[in-house]
Amino acid sequence: MEERLALRWQTLLTQHFTQLSLAEIQQSWSRLLPHYRESHRHYHDLQHIDACFTWFDQVEATLDNPLAVALAIWFHDIIYDVRRSDNEEKSAQYAVTALTNFVVSTTLVQQVYELVLLTRHPCKPSHELTYLVSQHDQALFLDIDLTMLGQADAIYAGYEKSVRAEYQHVPLWLYKFGRKRLLKQFLGQPKIYYSDYFTEKFENQARVNIQSVLKL
Repeated sequence: MEERLALRWQTLLTQHFTQLSLAEIQQSWSRLLPHYRESHRHYHDLQHIDACFTWFDQVEATLDNPLAVALAIWFHDIIYDVRRSDNEEKSAQYAVTALTNFVVSTTLVQQVYELVLLTRHPCKPSHELTYLVSQHDQALFLDIDLTMLGQADAIYAGYEKSVRAEYQHVPLWLYKFGRKRLLKQFLGQPKIYYSDYFTEKFENQARVNIQSVLKL
């Protein structure tokens, strides 16, 4: 998987940022990789990024700006410290620094920055961002990040265990309180998924999965 993702990263940068040398691309990968290898990550790791791209590939042809969405997938969890509440902001700032070093357009930098900030779940597509990123792309990006919620019950149960492992330092009673509060927010939304594609695929199962956790 790691080799496949390394090739995906290299291909993305080679195709879109021709000003970068192969050495620069490889160096950028060597800077990105250690973040997703951190030992405290049990869900927000390279497997999550790989899963995101599995679904990205299914909808790429429908995206208005697939480059911005792909880059946002790469950067959206690059900073992940469960003891902090500003991971999305830190990840967005990391993306700005990395992309600025690539000498790309300021518009692309801003698009990726705003997309990463959207992952402060639960969040929804914003009309205010449509001058940068279409609501269509915002919706698909958010849904891609949340596809795990709608997986088969056994897979979802494994996901819940992985998230709990990331918060193993938190007393169980307190963890359950916080986790259920977040899941209730998802359940209270008219729709968990914002795109028709992912609503049709995962909405019903996601609600079943969340309800199963709330009953515990």
